[in-house]
Amino acid sequence: MKFILTMYVCSFLHQDCAPGVVYPMHFNSWHECTMQAHVESTQLLLSIPQDIVEQNRIATKYTCEQLSGA
Repeated sequence: MKFILTMYVCSFLHQDCAPGVVYPMHFNSWHECTMQAHVESTQLLLSIPQDIVEQNRIATKYTCEQLSGA
């Protein structure tokens, strides 16, 4: 099975998310996909100024979806 990761940056203050960004590689398992989602989330949140994260209650959300026919 192959899985595809889609990441979202969300404001929990405003109750909305930016359009999802599809990660450029496929993963061989659900485990690999979810682990990479956490790595990417951490890197993304570290790249946003802390005051912006705090003021807008920024967080990430992700999906790992099985590719059709995989």
